[in-house]
Amino acid sequence: MVRTTVPMVVFFGGRIGGLRQMTPSVTVCIPTYNGAAYLAACLDSVSAQTFSDVEILVVDDRSSDESTSIANEHAQQDSRIRVVVNEATLGLVGNWNRCVQLSQGEWIKFVFQDDIILPECLTDMLATAARTQMLIVSCARDFIFEPGSSNEDREFYREHRALVEAIYSGSTQQSAQQCSETALRWTGGNFFGEPTALLLRREVFETYGWFNPRLYNICDFEYCIRIASNTGTVHIPEPLALFRVHKSSVSARYKQAPRLRYHVKVLDPLLIVHDFAFHPLYANLRSVARNLRPPVDLAAEFWSRALGALWFARQAADALEHPDASLLEEWRQVVKAYPRLSAIPVKARITAKWRALKKSLSHLAGGPREASR
Repeated sequence: MVRTTVPMVVFFGGRIGGLRQMTPSVTVCIPTYNGAAYLAACLDSVSAQTFSDVEILVVDDRSSDESTSIANEHAQQDSRIRVVVNEATLGLVGNWNRCVQLSQGEWIKFVFQDDIILPECLTDMLATAARTQMLIVSCARDFIFEPGSSNEDREFYREHRALVEAIYSGSTQQSAQQCSETALRWTGGNFFGEPTALLLRREVFETYGWFNPRLYNICDFEYCIRIASNTGTVHIPEPLALFRVHKSSVSARYKQAPRLRYHVKVLDPLLIVHDFAFHPLYANLRSVARNLRPPVDLAAEFWSRALGALWFARQAADALEHPDASLLEEWRQVVKAYPRLSAIPVKARITAKWRALKKSLSHLAGGPREASR
């Protein structure tokens, strides 16, 4: 794994110099950014864990509110808490990676600033990891719907919980092949849950790298599949975490600007399929895809999605009313990071046009009945 250079940080709280003299079993990573509204409750839930051999690492990404003060106040009450403030803003996913880089535990447990974990969360997840020898463990989670949460969001998360329950209804363990098959059926559908519902062995970061900062909304799902398609996973069906849903959350903000919505809804799934099709760490998943009946052609799926994403951006830019070039600019930024997108093969373009023509002809021939298939 190639390690990247990261900005200098400033240490506060915890032990002298921000260092512990013994390696803790678990580092609970709490990445923060303007999270003052709920951070105290989050920290209280982590300090109250029945498993105590814990380093509690708060890494603040240059908040403009009272997040750092709240974390430092808690550090005065619990010597296991270490507070770090980034010298430069790293962004959401960059700060997740920074948390891991600064952590010292054998296991990594993320808890987001809005969320809460139940007192037995670490005890139960560690016991499950020891029993199964899995490197990645997930648990069910309940939701705290704050006032102002939309009915759409409430329904989305309830449906997602039902999906996760259905996936693990037969067995709480999935092999690497089963994880790959599930991922191929539910591309972009996170059947692990948010990082607050995860426990990861430190060695997975050494073997499988960091969270991908190019993914805005499902970088946690992609990272879990990167691991689990090689190792398998285990799920605890009892809810051990509470995920807070509110209108100022990051996922809610992503829905507001067209450029961000385009990246989340269109580009994120495209980039995941890119890695499924081409990334070396997904070789096992590609083997599973080839052996499915019918087989899944991930490269063809990628190019089809790429053409669709580019068409969508161009349509927005060329609209007669309210043209929006921001989507096309977002596309260009992604192409810089994924140069394969700069040269969509002629075969893929011809195939896409042929499929579009066949669809048009079937609509003409079959009418509404054909179109409804």
